[in-house]
Amino acid sequence: MIRTRMIGLVLVCGGCIWAPVLGLAQEAAQSQYDDITSARTRAEADFAEQEQACYGRFTVQSCLDRVAAKRRALERDLKKQEDSLNAARRQQRAQEQLQRSAEKARDRETPIVESPDFAARRQLVQNEKQEAHRRLPLPSVAVSKPLPTAPSLAEQSAMKDAHAAKQRAAQERRTARDERLRDAKETTPVLPLPQ
Repeated sequence: MIRTRMIGLVLVCGGCIWAPVLGLAQEAAQSQYDDITSARTRAEADFAEQEQACYGRFTVQSCLDRVAAKRRALERDLKKQEDSLNAARRQQRAQEQLQRSAEKARDRETPIVESPDFAARRQLVQNEKQEAHRRLPLPSVAVSKPLPTAPSLAEQSAMKDAHAAKQRAAQERRTARDERLRDAKETTPVLPLPQ
């Protein structure tokens, strides 16, 4: 008796869920999801009854294995149905997205037809901006930094003399350092090598 009820349940659910899902409205898709959920709930209750009946038999484990196999088969069928609904829903969303993208592209390509009022208002706003820009104060030359001027010939010769003096002082320091190092080398005794 339980076995025939389960087969009837699978046939009824299989027939009602496998309807074509392309182009379904949201309500119809939700209805099919609800049907899958209710079929799963009814099947779980029936499987629980069948498992309880198995404990009254002599071959408990083989009976439980048969119930588990039926459960897996039904769950596989319900999962396929859910997958097909999900695929249809994804395809519908993708189609809607493509339509929205096409509409946006079409809107960008079509030139905007301006009404005479709109064109006049835009020209008025543009004129006001230009007038406001003209009224801005011009930057004062006195406020900005003065431009550097080239040094005169006398300043140039003074800078050359200063540079030459710095070069001579640097050379004298190098010579003095070399003499100090030479004197330090002559006065430092050589250490014996380790044996």
